Amino acid sequence: MCPFHPRGKLKPEGDESSYSKPVVTKLRNTWKIDDKPVKIDKWDGSAVKNSLDDSAKKVLLEKYKYVENFGLIDGRLTICTISCFFAIVALIWDYMHPFPESKPEKSIFLVAHRKDPTGMDPDDIWQLSSSLKRFDDKYTLKLTFISGRTKQHREAEFTKSIAKFFDHSGTLVMDAYEPEISRLHDSLTTERKIK
Repeated sequence: MCPFHPRGKLKPEGDESSYSKPVVTKLRNTWKIDDKPVKIDKWDGSAVKNSLDDSAKKVLLEKYKYVENFGLIDGRLTICTISCFFAIVALIWDYMHPFPESKPEKSIFLVAHRKDPTGMDPDDIWQLSSSLKRFDDKYTLKLTFISGRTKQHREAEFTKSIAKFFDHSGTLVMDAYEPEISRLHDSLTTERKIK
């Protein structure tokens, strides 16, 4: 039997006097984890881990009289407070600027810079944005060119069915998609050369 079992060590047969008071009883009387035992579902991994962690923490803090450092928890609370502050600012912003105004019109997913070959002018900026409405098969891709020298904006876009770019098994067909992107790019570069 385990020496930490509530009944203590087993008594040897025939010798009643030597084990009249279990050794463990003294330890149990001076230090207890809780008044009642911890009961969990042993197949719930997180409950098992949490109960073992809490018990180990109690042993170090209560039995050995260590003092807990709350620096880690305080750091987490600081991060949570900052994130709550940003959520409140976003809530106030959304209240002052209701839905149509607060929703961004374009979802830019790429901003790329083209260096000037001579190094004299600022970089040209290319932006890609797209939209696909819910329950709709029409995909819109917009390419925006911002001149580094003149800061002039030019845009080109296409709207096509997504069925044109995916086969029946759901694989993207780059041979159908890449020419559309190149056509957008070329329309903006030829426009730039004409001017």
